[in-house]
Amino acid sequence: MAVSGYKLYSKKENVAAYFSQDILYHWKELSPEEMKKMFAPKFKVGFFMSTVLVECQRYLPWLTGRFIRKGGKLVDRKVESLQQFAGRYDVVVNCCGLGARELLADDVIRPLRGQVIRVKAPWIKHFYSTDTDCYIYPGVDTVVLGGVKQLDNFNLEVDPGDKAKIKKNCTELVPSLKDAEFLCDWVGLRPLREPLRLEREDMKFGDRYLKVVHNYGHGQSGVGLSWGTAVEATKLVQEALGPKTVSKL
Repeated sequence: MAVSGYKLYSKKENVAAYFSQDILYHWKELSPEEMKKMFAPKFKVGFFMSTVLVECQRYLPWLTGRFIRKGGKLVDRKVESLQQFAGRYDVVVNCCGLGARELLADDVIRPLRGQVIRVKAPWIKHFYSTDTDCYIYPGVDTVVLGGVKQLDNFNLEVDPGDKAKIKKNCTELVPSLKDAEFLCDWVGLRPLREPLRLEREDMKFGDRYLKVVHNYGHGQSGVGLSWGTAVEATKLVQEALGPKTVSKL
């Protein structure tokens, strides 16, 4: 969905690292007067911009349906080793995320823990995103309040301290959120690999071979990078399969 909102920075030097105006529909820098009137003094620089917001609760089922309609099949099964695919498939695309720690003995992939609060606040029409891990994202029916980025934290339980911090930061940024109806908490682990792994590997298991395309480790940028890395992964699959091969997907 198209959405407009504010990107705020507590440090001026962070602007170059986080801000990419060339991929936005519209943007403008807020004047010092606007910053002083609208936001706390800790924020030094701000922009108003228009972009795209993706709600994964809607987006992922849509993608799954698209995959199935084009002939794809879903199988729920634990993969103990890629060896079990050798000799059975022409190529395997590996998107196992944190599972690469066990499946591939990849010690570069790490968990980046996130925690958010989902509330009912229909009056929130703009998003607010900061360089302090505080963000407010309005969706179709709910608003997401966040968040945390905790490297190497495997905890999947709601942390009361994190929840209190999120509520405090978000209500300080937008005081009207104090009246929002609480819906639920959410905790998840983002698979972070620096750099992310996007490459082809030809594996050998005894006298059997397996062509593998790895595509994992996107961290908190999974949705934003997904289409681009999928295009590159598809090229690697076509390369592995050789000429005159047309995918139905």
